[in-house]
Amino acid sequence: MPLCTTCAQPLPYLYTVYHSANNIRLEQCPSCLQIADPYVEHYGGHRLRVLTDLIWLKRDVYRHLLFNRGAPPRRVDARSRTIRHARVKDKESDDESSDSVGSGKGQKVWDAEKERWGLIARLGMFLVLVDAFIRWSKLGTSSFQRPWRLESNADVALQFMRVLLGCFIETVAFHAGITFSSFVVLTSLDWVSARLNRPKAPPSGVRQQLRYSHIPLCLLYSSLTKSFLLFLLSIWPPLRDPYPPHPRDYIYTLHVENPILQTIWEAFDDDKLDREWVVRNVLGGMSAGFGLRVVLDCHPVFTTVVILAGWGIKTAVAGVVSGWVGADEESVGEVWLAYSIP
Repeated sequence: MPLCTTCAQPLPYLYTVYHSANNIRLEQCPSCLQIADPYVEHYGGHRLRVLTDLIWLKRDVYRHLLFNRGAPPRRVDARSRTIRHARVKDKESDDESSDSVGSGKGQKVWDAEKERWGLIARLGMFLVLVDAFIRWSKLGTSSFQRPWRLESNADVALQFMRVLLGCFIETVAFHAGITFSSFVVLTSLDWVSARLNRPKAPPSGVRQQLRYSHIPLCLLYSSLTKSFLLFLLSIWPPLRDPYPPHPRDYIYTLHVENPILQTIWEAFDDDKLDREWVVRNVLGGMSAGFGLRVVLDCHPVFTTVVILAGWGIKTAVAGVVSGWVGADEESVGEVWLAYSIP
């Protein structure tokens, strides 16, 4: 069942499609009185708006992509057909309630789950391929290590396949660790609440519709911003001058007398700040934490615990993979570990 992107209230439909062409009506949430989902596929500028809001890490776009994407509309041709459609739906609901098996509903859930895992596979392979290219270009052209000695195109392909397989293994380990940690945290919260005899509040709409396949899909969506910025940095890397001018150019335009502020300002120089590390570790961690905060619908402390557990598992796997990816190049393995955090 789709959700309101503002208050997460479960709704039967997000929009209504009428008989005439391009005649639709977006549904209003009865709880918060806002448009249920402004990101629906037939709404103007859907893809561009979704991509922009996903870069800005907006909560509503996560709810749309995870819970509302592909939700069927309510189709109306005329008032009589609407009434007849409602009666048919009521009859079908009565039949389903009398049927103890509920095979029709279970089949829909299973179909949605298969479609979600298929989307995870497609999006995951694309992001792994992008990450492998970024790491391969970083390992091969790093300024603080000698380049790999590649003698033929076969060597280039072999090294890239090593990096690609290493990225795939790390990604699977990270997603498996996050999913398992989320299961432990959510189960523990329910167990503690039951042990303390607290009055059981009805679960939120997000928790009602949550499936564990939503967790890796949420992590993949959160990785889009990081991967996009890293891809740009791999194409246009910042210029690092090994012999920067003294004094620097900004001394003539920026007057900072406090030595502490001057030290902080100089820390952002190109030869001192590794922008790729900041994007991968800081921005990547923040994006993953925010996405999990939306999909798990729990306190940020618990999402932080889940992220740290996933990082720990991924770092342990990266320590094993780095030796295989780097082969005889010890410096390659060190750089791989430095950039292994998602």
